[in-house]
Amino acid sequence: MPQPEVPLITAMQDGNQRVIASVDEAARRLRLRPGMTIAHAQSLVPGLHIHDAMPVEDEAALARLALWCTRYSPLVATDPPDGLFIDIAGSAHLFKGQTALLQDVKSRMAASKIAARAAVADTPGCAWAVARYGKEEIVAPGRCV
Repeated sequence: MPQPEVPLITAMQDGNQRVIASVDEAARRLRLRPGMTIAHAQSLVPGLHIHDAMPVEDEAALARLALWCTRYSPLVATDPPDGLFIDIAGSAHLFKGQTALLQDVKSRMAASKIAARAAVADTPGCAWAVARYGKEEIVAPGRCV
């Protein structure tokens, strides 16, 4: 298994080309992105670690993770290829609030070696965007515009 600082990508066939299906954080920092051709990625990053994408296995793993997340709420939905929605309305108090619940999710994921970003917001779309592109983790009620 490669070291965390060594970029890792998965590849899939797209017509006549092999393209990047997913990237880890190290690859993202090198500006590698899903959809980029493997030839282009290899020209930018010699020695790149490439594994074949396994979408069926990934989907099954995401479903197992969603089931595991029912510890936080009975309402959990997958957002393929790499996301989950957990409706914590009514359950955050069981974890002493949103901040503590979020910390519990992140620490348990990290302990299982699962890279995860999380956010809490009034709407699923806002939480999705903030988890992927934002800096804060909890968006105050009414701040989703």
